[in-house]
Amino acid sequence: MTRDADGFSPSPLLDSVVRVTHTWADEPALAARRLDVLLRAAAPAELMRLESGYRARHYSLGFLGAISSPEDLTGDDAVPGNHVLAVAALMSFDRSGYLRETGVARLAQAPEQDSFPVPFLLLRLNDPVGHVRDLARDAVTARLGPGHADLLVELLPFLDKLRGRRRAGRLLTVVEDLLLGSGTPAMWEGVRSGDAPLRASCLRWLARTDPVPAVTAAFATRDPALWQWAARTATSTRLTPAEQDAVLPCLERSSSPRIRLRGLRARARRADGEPHLRRAMLDKDALVRYHARAALYARGQTDLAPQVYRDALKAASPPDAVLIGALGGLADLGAAADVPRVLDLLAHPRVRVRAEAWRTLGILDPRELERRAALLTGDPGGKVRRHLPARPNGMSASGS
Repeated sequence: MTRDADGFSPSPLLDSVVRVTHTWADEPALAARRLDVLLRAAAPAELMRLESGYRARHYSLGFLGAISSPEDLTGDDAVPGNHVLAVAALMSFDRSGYLRETGVARLAQAPEQDSFPVPFLLLRLNDPVGHVRDLARDAVTARLGPGHADLLVELLPFLDKLRGRRRAGRLLTVVEDLLLGSGTPAMWEGVRSGDAPLRASCLRWLARTDPVPAVTAAFATRDPALWQWAARTATSTRLTPAEQDAVLPCLERSSSPRIRLRGLRARARRADGEPHLRRAMLDKDALVRYHARAALYARGQTDLAPQVYRDALKAASPPDAVLIGALGGLADLGAAADVPRVLDLLAHPRVRVRAEAWRTLGILDPRELERRAALLTGDPGGKVRRHLPARPNGMSASGS
């Protein structure tokens, strides 16, 4: 996908706005109404993409001669009063600094309880013209209060993108202080939103003051990107040992081996991490098991493996996950003497356990696997049958 000079993907709204500007000379009132509908329905992030695309092209209202002075927004023959703000908002995107100033000045006159101008004013905090920035700053400052926290939370994904613009940084600090001071309830409402970008932004902001509930809530979602963010937050040096104790179990229970490995490495850095490292030796993932053994070896525990795996298989009714980890550990470090216990699990009712048992058998004693190939061929699990030994010339393991 092509991107513009600011790195934004093309705005789907841009073509519609362009069509409106080209009809301005014929029916300005109708064009203003259409523009009002388009801009009021747009999400804040979409407005950011629209601004980037609109100012880069030569078909603005100023270029077409449709709007050239402040009077064009207030004259009897120009724009209907109920659509003036939409036209002023588009003017705030113009290539002409004079027209941007006119648009921002009109937006600043809107009632403070009207939320429509806010995204457009925030964008102008990064304006290259100092006077336009000052107008936007004063208008935004007038709207900063506890009563506007809900609106600012809705704009969080937009604000997160805006923070990358260098001229906007100073005032955005004031916005952040307001949100962190009185916007916490609204941000938790945002976490429960179905809007994924809003949910992610709210969690990132909440993690600044409430990292434990924010990380826990992130792992409760179905968003792998949020899991990765939460894993980084949980293992950062910002968290106290007590906070890490509260969130590391979320990493250790994750379905992602990469996240479990990150949690393991955090445990390895702590003096009290040995019990957790021992449990990680029985992880279902070979890489996690390897790093657990390496961390324990570095602590002087050089005699644990493979006895840990043998003991786990001797236990009464171990969980399936422990069986899989123990079988995998024997596949890593076991010997022919471990084959009898592996054989006991070839008929386990769970497919994943049987598959790991057959894989382990093929590593510890390939000849025994060959002898039992007919049994393996008849297994109903496809994940199990894939461990059939290869035969030359396309022959099956059963010789047929």
